Amino acid sequence: MKVLLVHPRLGVKGGGERVAIHSILAATKAGHEVTLITEEFDEASFEDFYGCEELFEKVNRSYYPPFKPVLGPRVLLYQRLAYHRFRIRGLVSRNSFDIVLSTQDIGYVPSTRAPIMQYCYFPEYFSHLQSSTSPIWRLYYRPASAYYRNRVRRVRLLLSVSDFTREFIRRTWGRDSVTVYPPCPVEIYSELASMRTKENLVITVGRIVPEKRFHLFVELARMVPTARFVAIGSLQDGTSAYFDQLRRTAPENVSFTLSPLRKAKDLLGRAMAYVHCAENEHFGITIVEAMAAGCVPVVHDSGGPREIVTNDVGFRWRKLSVAAQQIMKLAENDQLRETLSAASSAKAQQFRPEVFESEIARVLRVS
Repeated sequence: MKVLLVHPRLGVKGGGERVAIHSILAATKAGHEVTLITEEFDEASFEDFYGCEELFEKVNRSYYPPFKPVLGPRVLLYQRLAYHRFRIRGLVSRNSFDIVLSTQDIGYVPSTRAPIMQYCYFPEYFSHLQSSTSPIWRLYYRPASAYYRNRVRRVRLLLSVSDFTREFIRRTWGRDSVTVYPPCPVEIYSELASMRTKENLVITVGRIVPEKRFHLFVELARMVPTARFVAIGSLQDGTSAYFDQLRRTAPENVSFTLSPLRKAKDLLGRAMAYVHCAENEHFGITIVEAMAAGCVPVVHDSGGPREIVTNDVGFRWRKLSVAAQQIMKLAENDQLRETLSAASSAKAQQFRPEVFESEIARVLRVS
């Protein structure tokens, strides 16, 4: 079977790109011929970041020049959608496929007669509407919302990253979907779970952007001065005003490590706790990675993380003061920490890449 995988922005280097990687592996292992459509990116850097050497030798590549806005920052969303639609349409029209698997935004779904599967992280995530109720922004995004719903009608099967996202899809688009938890590289970190000697160390991991709320991590460190806090992250463009501000305002017990997590995994092995500050996160792959290493998760009580972190494996919080109390409790109670650490590591195995690949292969068979 000929499978077209659409993921225009592989250079983002987030959890969605891991979904694309293991979707490719699931399809190729099942004997399907895979064609990848994406804008040009640094293959070597990508494979090094994710530890997926020679991945792209397994697929037919259809690359096109990266998006560059011609109108500056104005109507950026519409410029991006129009550009990728034009490029993808040109590549799809020259080939025929048995099925299309879209693993990024639904706005990139092509117009084709082949059945389409869409992996969904969150329906219609428009950044300004997350922080503003301005009618101007609602008017600005109205055409985009209409376009997205047009793309939804072309999709045969929707796959959700979590039950949290599944419920939003039902309410926003009036469609049901199938929850397929994303692939988490737990095998890289599982060996660290046996390290029972933990330091008074707290970590967080993610792209250093405002929506991940790293500033709360910095404030939490200020509230617990007896612990060491380390933020492991990445900058999409190499520089960031947000990151510069974090470094200027951080107390002495906070440090930053700009590195792929797998290259800083020794920190996971030594840490007693992992803190996740993002609100209404769609899932939270880094939470599972930390759990696999035996870190006790201390996460915001919202979104997908609620499905990962149950009371028997870690803590959830809504007020930062509560998170501070939870961390101090772990530091003072070795028995509690060891019990939760073992439970966290065991639960992380439910999100192995093999589980995800098996489900994608099954969906491809029946579609």
